[in-house]
Amino acid sequence: MEIETVTDRTPMGFRDNAAYAHLLEKARAKSPAELAADARRDVALTHLWERPELYRGVPIHLQGTVLRVIRFESKMSKAGWLYEAWIHTPDVRRLLYDCVFEEPPEGFPIGTDVHERVVFNGYFLKLMKYQAGDVARAAPVLVGKIGWDRNPAATPADESNRILTWSLIVVALLFFVSLGRWIYRLIHYVSFPHRRGPASRSFSDEIPPEDLQAWVESQEDEDPMRGER
Repeated sequence: MEIETVTDRTPMGFRDNAAYAHLLEKARAKSPAELAADARRDVALTHLWERPELYRGVPIHLQGTVLRVIRFESKMSKAGWLYEAWIHTPDVRRLLYDCVFEEPPEGFPIGTDVHERVVFNGYFLKLMKYQAGDVARAAPVLVGKIGWDRNPAATPADESNRILTWSLIVVALLFFVSLGRWIYRLIHYVSFPHRRGPASRSFSDEIPPEDLQAWVESQEDEDPMRGER
């Protein structure tokens, strides 16, 4: 009966409080493992968007990236505080889930720029209308528990990025080693110039007159037919 007064595509209001408190109590009564075991993995955003009344109070499993985490006071929580995580999933990045929980994992970041991979298992409450800038939008509200690994295992994309980073570092090191050797050789050449060898003898096409006359006379002395003429 608590969920009968809930209205979709409206802001959170007084008519939603009974269902809100009821789902908080249900989530509080179960451990994270129990809630994860009960959560359905076959419910997509399309189902909630088209027929939200069919999934009211149904536990749903989400895996995605949390973009913003807000902490606010609430009398519905035993600790006096509730947390609101805005999560997008790989199938639909344009629309977000509004996921409410009571106990954050140890060290879980809080703020407006988070970007952490999380798992959320929670009961679907409603499609909540909210204002995003000048545009009115709707987000599924889930009430449950959040899971987060402070040191997640490296994904294939992370491994590829690591290999690319180290490859760029090696290329940069080789470049700077080559540059250093070139600079060293340049400095050595400027500081200790090579000794020049003896100047090469230049040749000219012009023959001095005295050399030409001496050559002609030497040819006349060597001509054997000269005495018979």
